[in-house]
Amino acid sequence: MRVVVGSLVLVAIVVLGGAPAAAQGVSWGVKGGVNFATLNVDEEPTPEFQYRIGVIAGGFFTWPMGSHLDVQPEALFSQQGATFDAFGTGSTIKTDYLVAPILVRYKVHSSGRGLVFFAGPSLGFKLSANATADFGDGSVSDDISDEIESFDFGLAFGAGWEIGRLSIDGRYTWGLSRINTDEADPQKTMHRVIAILAGVRF
Repeated sequence: MRVVVGSLVLVAIVVLGGAPAAAQGVSWGVKGGVNFATLNVDEEPTPEFQYRIGVIAGGFFTWPMGSHLDVQPEALFSQQGATFDAFGTGSTIKTDYLVAPILVRYKVHSSGRGLVFFAGPSLGFKLSANATADFGDGSVSDDISDEIESFDFGLAFGAGWEIGRLSIDGRYTWGLSRINTDEADPQKTMHRVIAILAGVRF
């Protein structure tokens, strides 16, 4: 929790410090793409988690802090979780979130075209959680919402390319908080998500 508060305070300082610049050229847009999500467990033995491929989509606002620097909060629907084999049965953990990355972005070129680097905290709010097991032609699904924390915190970082109003970026979100609710479980499970998104700015 201290990490969350500290990250938000840092972003607030950056935003407030650049308020005069932010009043000029504030923009917004939408973006969407694909997630390659998996889970990490910090103690052995661990399942051999594979990637769950899902959707990520939403919107963003951008506040300029100068010719090369801006702050971009986003609100994205994000399909996360992982797939794995259990006793020869294909299983999927499906955790869907509303994620809110707060990204500090550095634009290599100030012209609005070119390479952009970004990083910042990512706040996740659970929407649903299910586990599905496939048996031949059928499957069984179970609601596991009680086993997954309602809030998830991580760090997002990556790079992108902008051409006028269009953009594409790749990012990695490193989950830092435990998502399994059972405190007696010595294994700490955390999200790991690779995302590729394309966007348009208005």
